Amino acid sequence: METIGQDQIIIATAGHVDHGKTTLIKALTGIDTDTLKAEKKRGLTINLGFAFFDLPNHEQVGIVDVPGHERFLKNMIAGLSGIDLVLLVVDAAEGIMPQTKEHVEIMSLLGIDNYIVVLSKIDTVDDEMRQLVTEDVKSFLDDHDIEAPIVPVDAVSGTNMDNLIKIMDEKVESIKKPKDNGIPRINVDRAFSIKGFGTIITGTLLEGQLTKDMTLEAFPSGKTTKVRNIQVHDEDVDKAMPGTRTAINLTNIKTDDISRGDVLTLPGNIEPTHMLDVDFKLLPDKSYHLVQLWSRVRVYLGAEEIIARVVPLGEEHVSADKENYLQLRLERPVAVKKGDRFILRSYSPMVLIGGGTVLDPNPKKHRRYNDDVLEQLSVKASGNQEQIALDFLMNQSELGATVDGIADYLNISVEDAKEIVSLLKEQDQVTSFSKLVINNDRLASFKEDVVSELDSYHKKHRLEKGMNKEELLVRFKDVIDGKTMERILETMVSQKLIKIKGYIVSDANFEVKLNKYQQQAYDEIIAALKETPLTPPNDEDIVGDDKNKQEVFKSLIGNQVIRLGERNVMLKSAFDDVTQEVIAYLKENETMTLAQFRDLTGASRKYGMMILEYMDKQGVTRRQENTRVLTKRESK
Repeated sequence: METIGQDQIIIATAGHVDHGKTTLIKALTGIDTDTLKAEKKRGLTINLGFAFFDLPNHEQVGIVDVPGHERFLKNMIAGLSGIDLVLLVVDAAEGIMPQTKEHVEIMSLLGIDNYIVVLSKIDTVDDEMRQLVTEDVKSFLDDHDIEAPIVPVDAVSGTNMDNLIKIMDEKVESIKKPKDNGIPRINVDRAFSIKGFGTIITGTLLEGQLTKDMTLEAFPSGKTTKVRNIQVHDEDVDKAMPGTRTAINLTNIKTDDISRGDVLTLPGNIEPTHMLDVDFKLLPDKSYHLVQLWSRVRVYLGAEEIIARVVPLGEEHVSADKENYLQLRLERPVAVKKGDRFILRSYSPMVLIGGGTVLDPNPKKHRRYNDDVLEQLSVKASGNQEQIALDFLMNQSELGATVDGIADYLNISVEDAKEIVSLLKEQDQVTSFSKLVINNDRLASFKEDVVSELDSYHKKHRLEKGMNKEELLVRFKDVIDGKTMERILETMVSQKLIKIKGYIVSDANFEVKLNKYQQQAYDEIIAALKETPLTPPNDEDIVGDDKNKQEVFKSLIGNQVIRLGERNVMLKSAFDDVTQEVIAYLKENETMTLAQFRDLTGASRKYGMMILEYMDKQGVTRRQENTRVLTKRESK
């Protein structure tokens, strides 16, 4: 089987109803795209029609015949996903018509600006009429800042069709296809079942490579499925590349579970959302009243139509002569990526309002006049990938992101993301820890948060040397993993921002300072524990009701004083001394009973058992029936 290559070009026809789009495609390809009975009967295209043919110097060009009738506009919008070139069909007897203008406006909003104007049915008009319509078309193109050849043809008689194909071939040669970002994504524009095969969907592969046996997830339903077979231009293929029109036979999914407007992609690649942050262009002849606060609108994304409410951001009203930002509150979830284009129409009556680009597919609710949010949206709308990556790393919930995560957010290839990260490193704007990339400004702020956390701890626990490292890691677990946090702490030590001694972390400038009352309490506690070092007392017997002793004693636990059990305590130095005696004895004698421990140290049976059990917990010894032996670690 073949692989469809990156040079696959998708061409769309557009124009007013009955201007000859379907007839033109049939003349080019031999395929009639009016496949539905309703379309045959009424003589217009209701649904999307697909055909293909070979240009002289470019194989496998796909053609999408999109509807021209106003009532079928959402099908027309669906057909424009992934389009490389538009054949704008204008009837030589009628010229520019309302749907012609609307189609061009939609394509402009979707970022499509590569045209050939096909002046159709020229054999039905005289030279004077053809010249008048040609001038009308030129004026229309000038008004919309479009540079495009105008090619007069007659698809029925074949007049000038060879010249049209030649010009199409020249146009196609200059088209650059999108890079493969490795994550396949398809907007489903048809879903149906064929007996003996099961569920079939069709759509344009917007991104990534699609292969047989690949597991995909349907959004927003979350149903998983597997690719049984792929067809491109009625031929079975093993792999399809970005930009190709595909028909996919799916397993383990019914037509009830997937429908027009759904998205197929790798599991976990997209998070369905009820809100979108977008930039928005209002068409010049439309009133801002159509997109006021809480206006109900129709949002078109790929093959999807969703009802939404509008929240303008930063301004009371949108305007046709400036950049606008909106938050769209959707009535049902959608699955989109950053950079996807959309169209807005009013809810009723259905009037084309404008369109734009998705800046953030999973935003939080914003206050309308939040300067920080507006600045972030401005960066996202700028198109500067380095600045957008920095903004993402600065404002996401977690401290850092992987290169794959950056690529996914920017909706670019991993290789392109690596180049961006490399450039940002050269500019000293990001730092890598393990697999994470961290914005340096965010990292500096994070280090300040760590120091602030330690300072707060020191104020509450003035006599403790610092915070347990594990406790500190837990405090920041929602923003950074423990392993990366440890590496950041190491850099903070080298920068003399903090100190780490064993498992205790403190501010670099912090020192425990005892006043005279605390010093007296300290001396009395240590003296009491030294008096009977192998008779660990109850902590309450040591401190009693003395507030100074209680505070000092708490600071000693885990440092100079260890807790053998729930209540009994012992000087760490005394425990270390007796431990060395036990290790030396066991290296010479191999085993030790409790009685032998008592003879060696003079400790009572009760406290001897307590000390030996603590040694077991510390991994110094292990119990073997009624004796103790050294662990492998200590016996070396």
